[in-house]
Amino acid sequence: MLKGLYKVEFETARGKACGVVNAENGKIRGGSSAFAYIGSYTQNGHSISGKVSSIRHTPDPNHPSVFGFDEVRIEFHGAVKGEFAICEGTAAEFPSLGFKAVLTRVAD
Repeated sequence: MLKGLYKVEFETARGKACGVVNAENGKIRGGSSAFAYIGSYTQNGHSISGKVSSIRHTPDPNHPSVFGFDEVRIEFHGAVKGEFAICEGTAAEFPSLGFKAVLTRVAD
């Protein structure tokens, strides 16, 4: 089940980044040094899907967006496998740019 605090590592062809997210009761909340992540998910067995908005909270050229935009709306799908979840998707603002993420459980 996707519930708990996770380290999230994600990438597009434009770059890689990482942060943390908390998943609980269908909600996702988290962030990094420069971005906040807010969204929702549904789970059916091991399959998950959802939507997350990424919003820049700190202007810092050392932390560029992996999409090239400071605000994006991402739709994702994937699977939970033990202490991990693996997802992929796209952002509405750049639908031709694929997104992949690996979530690793840190705590319940």
